[in-house]
Amino acid sequence: MRKILVFLSIMLVAACAAKTENMSHHYPEYIGGDFYLTEDMALFENNEHNFSFFKNALVRQSDCCASGRLIVLLPKGTKVQINNILRYIKFTNDCNEAVGNVTINSKRLDFEYFVNCNYQGVKVAKDLPWEREL
Repeated sequence: MRKILVFLSIMLVAACAAKTENMSHHYPEYIGGDFYLTEDMALFENNEHNFSFFKNALVRQSDCCASGRLIVLLPKGTKVQINNILRYIKFTNDCNEAVGNVTINSKRLDFEYFVNCNYQGVKVAKDLPWEREL
C-alpha cells in the first residue's frame, strides 16, 4: 500500500510540473530585438490563476475577454521588444507564448502574449501583431 501511495505521489508531482520549450526556431522573423505593433494593443496585469511567465499580458484591444487591471493602451506603432516564443506543457495545456517587454514612462514592463495552442502537433502562427518595420 505504501509503495502505491509513493508511486501515485510521484505521478501527481510529475503531472503538475510544467515543461517549457524554446520555439524560436519556428518564429525567426518574429523574435529578437525591436518590433512595432501593427494594431492597437493593451497591456493588462494578468489575474488568471494558470501558468504564466510574467504577470503582465499583451492583448489585442479588440479582444473582449482580457482579465485583470488595465495598465496601458498601446497604439499601433508602439515599439516593443520580443525576446522569445516559448511553449509550455502542463496537464492538457500545450500552448505558445511570446515573451517580451515595452518601456512605458521610462519603466520596462515585461509581458507575455498568447500565441496559440498545439493540440495536434506544433501550429506556427503567421498573424502576430508586430513587425520589424511598419
